[in-house]
Amino acid sequence: MNKKTYILNPYFKKEYPVISHGKGIYMYAEDGTEYIDATSGAVLVSLGHGMESMGEVLKEQASKIAFAYRWDCVTQVLEDACRNVCEASDYNFTKVFFVSGGSEATEIAVKLARKYFLNIGRKSKYKIISRNQSYHGSTMGALSITGFPVRQAGYENYLFDQGHIPPAYCYRCWYGKECNSCRFECAEALEKEILQQGEDTVAAFILEPVSGMSLCGANPPAGYFKKIREICDRYHILLIADEVMAGMGRTGKYFAYQNFDFKPDIIALGKALAGGYFPIGAVACSQKIFDGIYENSAEFSAGYSWAGNPLGAAVVCKTFSCLQQQSLVPNVALKGIYLKQALSDIAKSHPIMGDVRGLGLMVGIEFVKDKETKETFDPALKVNKKISEEALKEKMFLETSFGCNHGKSGDMAMIAPAFTVNYEELDEIVLRFDRMVTKVEKDLGYHRSE
Repeated sequence: MNKKTYILNPYFKKEYPVISHGKGIYMYAEDGTEYIDATSGAVLVSLGHGMESMGEVLKEQASKIAFAYRWDCVTQVLEDACRNVCEASDYNFTKVFFVSGGSEATEIAVKLARKYFLNIGRKSKYKIISRNQSYHGSTMGALSITGFPVRQAGYENYLFDQGHIPPAYCYRCWYGKECNSCRFECAEALEKEILQQGEDTVAAFILEPVSGMSLCGANPPAGYFKKIREICDRYHILLIADEVMAGMGRTGKYFAYQNFDFKPDIIALGKALAGGYFPIGAVACSQKIFDGIYENSAEFSAGYSWAGNPLGAAVVCKTFSCLQQQSLVPNVALKGIYLKQALSDIAKSHPIMGDVRGLGLMVGIEFVKDKETKETFDPALKVNKKISEEALKEKMFLETSFGCNHGKSGDMAMIAPAFTVNYEELDEIVLRFDRMVTKVEKDLGYHRSE
């Protein structure tokens, strides 16, 4: 990397392409090189790059009012944005709090859960239980409830731990069970953890209905969520769905939980909430949560300076309009089935493609040393980095991850293109992915079987 750059990049020695513009799923470097954005940036550019109409939305709103402080006043555009979220949930949620991103959203969700119990007179309930192999954000509070050792490494002294349970990870079940032939031991673990922590101390359980980069698309059968909901209700614990990555149409439903048989009390949103055109997140809650606070202090003073700003709200409204007018969400479900099948087909001839999983346009691939035993690669080989490097040589940006096997090993990738991707472009993504995996396998000493 050019040491003269003023940008503090993630990898100091990496040479980064300098992007000048984008269109749809494509991004273009200043030297004219065309790249496919196969993971929508950080799984957030849901409407694709280069939407001129979104620029007009920002321009129009900025010319009216660009900032309104939530402690002093509200705007109609913020009201409209909140209504869109509630309508999409079929009014499972009735109140919305906009923030600036996903990490802020999960922290506000935790604070909201705590505020609820303070208001209904159950002050002893404060703990937040989460799952191992989960990721809930990079701020210290969000990182504490995370169960992803790779992201927590080096910051342990700043973090708290109020209880974690095993993940719902059928491919590599922590109980050695086969999918659909268990009694959901990974869900039953929640009850055991609640009792161990003390049921009067636990405020909420937070989970990702479809896992993000810590397990790349892993999701359990619907029966899992039904059991989790029953346990939470039994012990008067709030259920928080972290849908920062999986929400807003990514799984073929407006919200990922709508694919399963349960309803959360609180939901955290981000990423695709603004289609990729503004840094924004949100927390939405059920009427029960609002009423519990309203009937007592009637206050929730947590927040951030830019929370609920009208620029972000305008972009959210435009995003919902695009999703609805172009029927993007149901088409995500269909395109996701197509993409997952295409990847499953090529996996048959790739010895290192152990699992293809996910919902909608959020498809994860786990790479293994041996398909039969599911043995992971030696971390020293840095297979996930080889994958991303070879993808870049194929002129494709691809998000990869590490640590799915108890945080100690395991390489993954996520394919999550913009909702506007067409089938020909999906074929091109799979073609480049196929070539890229072949090159990595050759480097690792494998010979592809036809």
